[in-house]
Amino acid sequence: MISKSAKAGLALLLMSSAGCNAIQDHCINFETDTRNMVLAEKGWINWSSCYKGTKYKTHFAKGFKDGYTNVLEGGKGCQPTLPPRCYWKPQYQTPDGRAKTNAWFDGYSHGATAAQQDGLGSMQQLPISPTARANLMARQAPPSDSCFSGMSKLEDTDPVHHPDVHGENSVDEPPMEILKTPEIEMPPEPSILESVRPYDEGTSPVEK
Repeated sequence: MISKSAKAGLALLLMSSAGCNAIQDHCINFETDTRNMVLAEKGWINWSSCYKGTKYKTHFAKGFKDGYTNVLEGGKGCQPTLPPRCYWKPQYQTPDGRAKTNAWFDGYSHGATAAQQDGLGSMQQLPISPTARANLMARQAPPSDSCFSGMSKLEDTDPVHHPDVHGENSVDEPPMEILKTPEIEMPPEPSILESVRPYDEGTSPVEK
């Protein structure tokens, strides 16, 4: 048989191979679930005196804690479409069983309302910086002239105009002349003479 020390070593090996992030997420989820369960129990203890005459109080209390936990997890406290799977059994498919299921739904709504009244509706919301809006507007604003106050002018940084490239006594070359294509005179078009009709023999086109 495997000894306890071997089992512990195997467990540590498996945990180390799973990765630090996965283990950390599992620990955070376990801590959050435990906290919500404790707060739901405390919430029911504080509010249970208001439901002394409630019928099917056990099922009502279960729904109360589930609704309370839903708000702690960041939910809105709306009743789910279906009850928990434990109420799907044949023993709850009777008039008395349906009354117990309805008691769970009723307790769910009361528990969600109680959690909101206790000020626990924002447990899962992370606080943001008071200057978050100003930081966003600053990012979207165009850069000001002060951002470029320490930068030199374009003439000092442009290698074309920099004295180290051409020298201090360099003379600017004149711009190159653009040669134009010479215009070619086209010969005049020949005049078109009218043809002589057969009955105008002896008459030249010019005389006509």
